[in-house]
Amino acid sequence: MILAFLTPQVADILEIIATVTFVCYLVLQIMHNKWMWYLYIPSCICAALNFFNSATWAFAALNIYYVIMGFVGIHNWRKDASTAGEGHSGAIILNKLTSSELYISIAIVVVGIPGLYFLLQVLDDPNPFLDAITTALSIIGTWWLTKSVIWQWWIWIVADVFAIWMNVNLDNKWFVVQFVLCIISSFIGLWNWKRAGKYLV
Repeated sequence: MILAFLTPQVADILEIIATVTFVCYLVLQIMHNKWMWYLYIPSCICAALNFFNSATWAFAALNIYYVIMGFVGIHNWRKDASTAGEGHSGAIILNKLTSSELYISIAIVVVGIPGLYFLLQVLDDPNPFLDAITTALSIIGTWWLTKSVIWQWWIWIVADVFAIWMNVNLDNKWFVVQFVLCIISSFIGLWNWKRAGKYLV
């Protein structure tokens, strides 16, 4: 079932805006620059509209989640910067993953993927399997990003492979480009965060 409440021209424009703002966001993310969140939020709004338009429900809802987590990221990064003080000036402030956070993340994968898959089948999602995997991994990746956990880069690499596959199926050419750039930036970001990162504790 395709809703198609957007004209093809409007959908294309939103896809381009989402991609361009997202590329700028990626550059800032690699540098762990707080301004990335202010590009991330509008990019995700445009993407959400496009995915709702194609009835790709989980990915559409995921982008709404991204918008919310964008505000969480702004708050958390401000808090970390305030806690770190001048002793961490110029460093990328990192946090370690707690045991409870790791267990919750595993539960999201083990329970979330099959649960989403069956729900999306009921909702006639055109790519329920790919949408479920990408959504579950992206929920974890975004959560870890707001906490500045370095391992979020590996989550994104895996999630983006499935996102590319899904968007090829949907013929979302600009989003395919976006996720290819995501994978490249993830490797660069992982290198930079390891090089310049400092843990608060």
